[in-house]
Amino acid sequence: MSFRNSSSVVVRSTAFSSLVSTAATSVHLVGPEIVVGIDFGTTHSGVCWAINEGQKKIRLITDWTNPQAVNANAEKVPSVISYRNGQVSNWGYEVTMREDSFRWMKILLEPEHKYAKTIEDVKKSNALLTKLNKTADEVVSDYLRALWAYTKEDIRKRIDDENWETTFRLRVVLTVPAMWSHQAKDRTVKAARAAGLPVHISMVTEPEAAALATLRGKAEEDTLRPGDSFVVCDAGGGTVDLISYKVNSIHPLRVEECAIGDGDLCGSVFLDLAFVKYIAALIGEKQYSQIKEVSKKKMLKEFEFGIKRSFMGDDNKDYSVDLRGVEDNEDEGIVDDNVPLKANMLRTVFDHICGQIDTLVQNQTMEVQGRGLKVKAILLVGGFGESKYLHSRLENAYTSEGVRVLQVDGAWSAICRGACMWGLEQVQKPHPWLAAKDLPPYNAIDPPLTPQMEPTIVSRISRYSYGIPLTEDFDPKKHLWKDRFLDNSSGKYAADNQMRWLLKRGEMMRENGILWIDIVQPVHGIGWTSTGVREFFQVLLYSDQPKAPTRRDDSVKKLCELSFVIPESVIWSHTGSYKSPAEKGKWKGKWRDCVFNVRMILGSATLEFEIYYHGYRMAHTEAKYAQDDR
Repeated sequence: MSFRNSSSVVVRSTAFSSLVSTAATSVHLVGPEIVVGIDFGTTHSGVCWAINEGQKKIRLITDWTNPQAVNANAEKVPSVISYRNGQVSNWGYEVTMREDSFRWMKILLEPEHKYAKTIEDVKKSNALLTKLNKTADEVVSDYLRALWAYTKEDIRKRIDDENWETTFRLRVVLTVPAMWSHQAKDRTVKAARAAGLPVHISMVTEPEAAALATLRGKAEEDTLRPGDSFVVCDAGGGTVDLISYKVNSIHPLRVEECAIGDGDLCGSVFLDLAFVKYIAALIGEKQYSQIKEVSKKKMLKEFEFGIKRSFMGDDNKDYSVDLRGVEDNEDEGIVDDNVPLKANMLRTVFDHICGQIDTLVQNQTMEVQGRGLKVKAILLVGGFGESKYLHSRLENAYTSEGVRVLQVDGAWSAICRGACMWGLEQVQKPHPWLAAKDLPPYNAIDPPLTPQMEPTIVSRISRYSYGIPLTEDFDPKKHLWKDRFLDNSSGKYAADNQMRWLLKRGEMMRENGILWIDIVQPVHGIGWTSTGVREFFQVLLYSDQPKAPTRRDDSVKKLCELSFVIPESVIWSHTGSYKSPAEKGKWKGKWRDCVFNVRMILGSATLEFEIYYHGYRMAHTEAKYAQDDR
């Protein structure tokens, strides 16, 4: 879509909360609602659900099928799946150590991620995709299908209604890492829909969900005060995400993001990888490669569920693991398959990963302080957030600065509980003021939905700049000569590749706020006898640069593209007068200016886009996401 006459570009910003009051009527949705929060994690996944009425008590699923446990009771289930003869064989705890299985499947949705081709589990999963002739999206969908079937059965057993799926409305809130690319988010939602989850899926970032659950708990403990600032460190199995909030009020609890979040892949799995690397170096790479895989997996499981959770850095405590098949080595103390572990070695392994997390935390606290705020506490959530060594290291680093480092009860399940809480806040109903006018068949799209209550997290800071490319009247003092071209609609020289940003990195955005731009598109050759349709395309761009560029350079990436058609008769009836270009040539005829309104609706982990033409909603969010948007 090529846009002209930039002088007519208008940027406006508002929030749903300020517009809801203008709605004259409301639409009542029949039937109670069940909100399901799903934390689809790199190594483990969790599920919570609640009926969105009455006490809204949240149930955390903990009775996952586990043949290896006497009393199965775990807050999460492994994100693992295996196949036999092309069909799903086992998933979760049912997958045995001897099976070829997909692990880290979530990372496969980010094919260009820096760890996609370096981490052994990811490389094995990629190789298994080729062997089984499957795509990453299909594997993720199969896993989510199994997870969803188990969730629905859990709901059925606790609701006295065999027809509950028709009695209740279902809404799913799916969590994604804050560092996730737009393409990976899109692929995650599409995989979930292919798995049979409800069509209406909301997304929230993992650290925001964890922060919501954590801050709600702190508010109930009466430990929060208006003006307090907190850094939430969500340390999971694969990803570590940082997010910071300032408390605006307590009753009701209202918080706003106060620093641009950060994150990286440095979760507890990388601690496992560092440990394996140490063992291989200790006994020799050749000998380690000859040990059976099942023996290696048992050793790693012993490290994961024992040493990793209890190690505090105490020099006086002895640790060891069993590795069946290892040769005796008296110099290293290896006897009868038992490998002793020295405390200083363990500290080296832990420091390798915890040091990366410490750097992320330090950068985040400096970001908060740079905005004139003081960090009161660092809250550790996520499975790795329960690590005694990580807590001790951060506490030693920040206590002298007057910053408390707190571990949170239920840290492992905080994300899925927070996702469910977020969904319960987002009670939705359509607002007629946004409903499109009748223009079938070009406008058969449901009106967007918006919360009927103000959420706990009222605003966040954008990590990206979002905008569209436009053309402007050429100015040699402002524009590059390589962007200069002759505009056939006006007969004047114009500058292409100029950017208009709806939102810039670092700017505050309200929950479910709307940003929009009015743009003008000259259209040629339409008259009162025209009967066809015109197809339009709108590309949406983004940049992660600290300062949004004024033109479309290499730092500006394609986010997605919306396409739509408008009847030529409608264009003719709405454009009124026409203009003729100064340069006739092959462009003889009438030019008419179509004025479009591009809207961006802001969510936690989602961006909804709409295009309006004279009050008619012509396109909605089912956009074609770019394949190279990272």
